[in-house]
Amino acid sequence: MPVLTRPEQSASLETRQLTNMNKPGTDVWQRLQAGLEQWFQATAAFLNCLASGRRLPTEIERLLSPHQQQQLHEWRRRYCLISHRPVTWAWPAAVDVQLHVDGSLQIMDCDFSVPSGLDRLCSSGIHSASETRALILNQLFGCGQNLWSGRRAVLLDPDSTGTSRLSNEFLSWLLDVPLVTATDLTIDRNELLLQNGRSHQPVDLIIRRVDDDLLDPNCGRPDSLTGVPGIVRHWQEGKVSILNPPGTGLLRHRSMLSLIPECIRVFHAQQPLLDLVPTLSLEHTEVRAGVFRDADHYAIRPDDPLHPARPWFGSSTNSGSLDVLRQRVEMNPARWVARPLQLENSGRTSLRLFGTLQHSFRLLPAALMRPCEPDGGATTLINSDTRTAVAWQESGF
Repeated sequence: MPVLTRPEQSASLETRQLTNMNKPGTDVWQRLQAGLEQWFQATAAFLNCLASGRRLPTEIERLLSPHQQQQLHEWRRRYCLISHRPVTWAWPAAVDVQLHVDGSLQIMDCDFSVPSGLDRLCSSGIHSASETRALILNQLFGCGQNLWSGRRAVLLDPDSTGTSRLSNEFLSWLLDVPLVTATDLTIDRNELLLQNGRSHQPVDLIIRRVDDDLLDPNCGRPDSLTGVPGIVRHWQEGKVSILNPPGTGLLRHRSMLSLIPECIRVFHAQQPLLDLVPTLSLEHTEVRAGVFRDADHYAIRPDDPLHPARPWFGSSTNSGSLDVLRQRVEMNPARWVARPLQLENSGRTSLRLFGTLQHSFRLLPAALMRPCEPDGGATTLINSDTRTAVAWQESGF
């Protein structure tokens, strides 16, 4: 049975948890593979439905709050396809899963837009950089199936100087595609061009590392200096491929993520194999009142992790801070969610896993491991989290 292993380090909670996976009768890795395949397939079906302009099934529509209905209306306005064609939505995507000491699993968050952390796999000490590169390319993208092979591809970087720059440089090296910024690209006569000295070369595939709102100032934030004007329209018309496609940032929102279990039931007629951590939107007055009435038992966080604010972790924060938080929440309730707190020291680990969905689902046989926050989540910036360790699946290496 496949297991997860990690480099030799001092005996720690994470090591003991991974050892527990090997006990007779446990099947953590198999459940991760099967459960995340469901998750990726249902997410692709959901996004395809939105992008094609079709109406969502009634079972899903009845779950939508007014704010979610507005989000989906805005999504369709921005990203609905003009040229109908197959779209590869997850290439790759990252999912954060909470592993309990008894081997049970719960999905916490996912990023189908601009996933981070792949570069941390090179710091494990198990494989050399070249070996890690070969493993990721083969296991995650597959031999002979690379979407960028034979294409005029570039990796679009926001020209940042922080940790994201190092991650994007790693991806450029991993995929062997040039790293460019928005100033290097232009759309002229319905063709996307890369400036190369005095000449211009056509580009037909962009691997993007720029968030949805900043990707195209004509479609998202008009003050964006890191996006390419007109690139979303170019993609909608089928004139350029973008990985991962515009609009995938929708599933970063924790309240929107709660729709995916129902998508699994409706689109694939299956029961979800992995649980989703209970998440309450504070958009509804009665829910909001109940959470604040019993605030010691909840973690309160922003709905979108890319717009962070200091979370409230129950009684670990003073009442004055709760009053300030309540005022902030009341200003825009739909921006906030609550998750039940769990027992302290309950032996949980956050696993970040990477997968792709192209011709078939592929799960990278490795995980980034971090200690859990009080609500089971982990810190947002995995590239700067010094507590992160790497676990590789033993079988096949």
